[in-house]
Amino acid sequence: RTRRRGARSGRRKSFMGLRARIALGALILTSVPVMLWLGSGVGANTKVFLRGNQDRVWVHMDAQPFNDNRSAAKATHLIIVAGHSVLISGDVENAATDESVWWLLDYQKNHGLPQSILGHIQAGIQLAMEDPDSLLVFSGGQTRGQTGPESEGSSYYRVADALHLWDGRKAFPPSSIRRQANQQSTVRARTTTEEFALDSFQNLLFSICRFHEVTGSYPDRVSMISFTFKQERFETLHAQALLLPEFVFVGVDPPPSTGFDLKQSSEGERINSLLPFRIDPYGCHSEVLQRKRKERNPFSRTPPYELTCPEMKDLLKWCGPEIIEKSKVP
Repeated sequence: RTRRRGARSGRRKSFMGLRARIALGALILTSVPVMLWLGSGVGANTKVFLRGNQDRVWVHMDAQPFNDNRSAAKATHLIIVAGHSVLISGDVENAATDESVWWLLDYQKNHGLPQSILGHIQAGIQLAMEDPDSLLVFSGGQTRGQTGPESEGSSYYRVADALHLWDGRKAFPPSSIRRQANQQSTVRARTTTEEFALDSFQNLLFSICRFHEVTGSYPDRVSMISFTFKQERFETLHAQALLLPEFVFVGVDPPPSTGFDLKQSSEGERINSLLPFRIDPYGCHSEVLQRKRKERNPFSRTPPYELTCPEMKDLLKWCGPEIIEKSKVP
């Protein structure tokens, strides 16, 4: 009888523990809604909680789909926003000002990087709004091992969604970019990501391949958005190494009040990037450039572009130091 009572008591305690775990799981699920169940009669305008909670939803069932009306596939103008960081927080609504939302290296902290990123995203959207024949690409790979396999390109796209930037509104407007308000925008349907680039040169080169994947052709002209201190390198080295016939650089910096120091950044650019790329235009031989690419590829990703952009195979494999022949570039 004593053994039977002990067994019943053990089963009762086990059952109570199971009920407690179930209740705890229910509490977690009800406190942090992730997905809204869709029944058979759900309309197109019903919200789906793909991210965040009910008060922080930024993707809906009626969101503008990519390549709507083949608007992306018909593009002739490539607009690139080069990535510089990866999201690490769910508080994406604060991405314009809060450094804790981003994974920042020591040299990136207290220099207005959140404001810079927002300015670059806004500038890219602004240019895309002005040209309906453009494709906007947020470029940047899975560069930080500590963050998990999150890419810079997809992080920028999520920020544009979360802050509702697609219609041209300015969460943090740079003075150099004209404001366009209340304009019907198709930019979201003409925006994609490139998620393999590990440096500025690859931002440019790989985004051209990404353009080809979407459109089946190569761009007639290319616009690049980044910091102003990178302008010399893009215009005199990267664009020339790729033999681009029409290239425009748009520099966007945060105000000095954010801690951004243009002089200091320009000197770091000169030593760490401009001078190495001058002797190694394709980034194949310089120890410092090769080290950067290795450190920024913690997940050992291999770009697919030799397969998807076969006309660019020679260019993708070219290491110089001499500039590639024009006959080898599409």
